[in-house]
Amino acid sequence: MKAAARLSAYVCLLSLFLLITGFSSPQEAPRKAVWLWHTSLVASEPDEILAFSKKQGVNLLYLQIDITKKPSYYQAFIRDARRVGIEVHALSGSPAWGLRANQQKVLAFVSWVHQYNQSVLEEEKISGVHVDIEPYLLPEWKSDQADVMGQWRENVNAYLELAHEDPQLETGCDIPFWLDKYELPDLPDMTLSQWMIAQHDHVAIMSYRDRVDGPNSIASLVVQELGYADALGKKIMLGVETKESSEGNFVSFYEEGAAYLNQEITKLPILMAEHASYGGIAVHSYEYWKTLGD
Repeated sequence: MKAAARLSAYVCLLSLFLLITGFSSPQEAPRKAVWLWHTSLVASEPDEILAFSKKQGVNLLYLQIDITKKPSYYQAFIRDARRVGIEVHALSGSPAWGLRANQQKVLAFVSWVHQYNQSVLEEEKISGVHVDIEPYLLPEWKSDQADVMGQWRENVNAYLELAHEDPQLETGCDIPFWLDKYELPDLPDMTLSQWMIAQHDHVAIMSYRDRVDGPNSIASLVVQELGYADALGKKIMLGVETKESSEGNFVSFYEEGAAYLNQEITKLPILMAEHASYGGIAVHSYEYWKTLGD
């Protein structure tokens, strides 16, 4: 009886821990991702990338892909990453990819991933595609926003249709936290961010603030997106910045340093425990994070 009582107490304590931390099972544990934009680093410092990523608890790498490279350029790195528990998603994008005239460029990127995966061993495969398209940076966004939104959505639908030819390939994209203020002209009850969340397996929100709770914080910026994703059964990654920003010292952790960054992001699982959609954090980016002082 005593043993049974101890077992019951253990189960209750474990359940409480899982509830508080937001972990319902190992498979649903929040991820920790990092963007890596300089694909040349795969050749120049592969061991350093993986050592740093493991030290920081990273288990998902958004790796920028140069489609002019042959599969052999990436195979060993991806194999080594997967061996140490780091998934690799192919990353690419450009503001111009939001325009219909450049649809073939984003399709060429997804096609390269398909061809790569078909030519390598299972342990060398890319697990997902992650697209960064920011057409709101284009002059066309100011002159005809509705038209650009329509073209952007067309291109998203096109690359997702192609990506879904491999049902094992996870799909993701980056969007800013403020995209929820734009309603779709043809779907007035839906915002652009809601539509993006609905289309992808997960979305990384560029929720760039240097505190996780309180006014003007990461948590305060993503309330709508988390609500959308909760309802849709999708996942949200919360993005943090480590690069120096010209927008103010409240945007990036550049001024505060690595120790403060780690202190803040460890609060997120508890803060986000009520959201089934919370998928973890994503740090922008390896190139700046690795030089972030304490």
